[in-house]
Amino acid sequence: MLLDASAFWRLGSPQLDPSRRRQVAEWIARGIVAASTPLLLETRAGRDLPTVDPGELPCLWVTDRAERRATDLQHQLRAAHQHLDVPPLDYLIAAIAEDHGASILHYDADFERLAANTDLAATVDALAPLRSLP
Repeated sequence: MLLDASAFWRLGSPQLDPSRRRQVAEWIARGIVAASTPLLLETRAGRDLPTVDPGELPCLWVTDRAERRATDLQHQLRAAHQHLDVPPLDYLIAAIAEDHGASILHYDADFERLAANTDLAATVDALAPLRSLP
């Protein structure tokens, strides 16, 4: 399961259902949750580093195939007229997950849009119902 920054930053939210928090913590402990280059770049871009380093998770690295697939996903979303405001890294994250046979743990409507409007083979799993967490 590939962790997106949108979910990473909300793992400690007091509004996150405690059972969901425990479930994700168990997945992390079992090595099921993985980071990616985009997650590492996004979480290390701010002034302060996160209290938990996502670099300690297993990492699903970018491949040439994932890079090509990201552009294909963008093309498909554009053809469906659903591409506006989707960050370029989201295409790459989706393609990395698909390339590694992983699902995407997110809190971002753009992944739902990718799943609904492209042939993305990776499943998308929202950390919590969208708009339920700050």
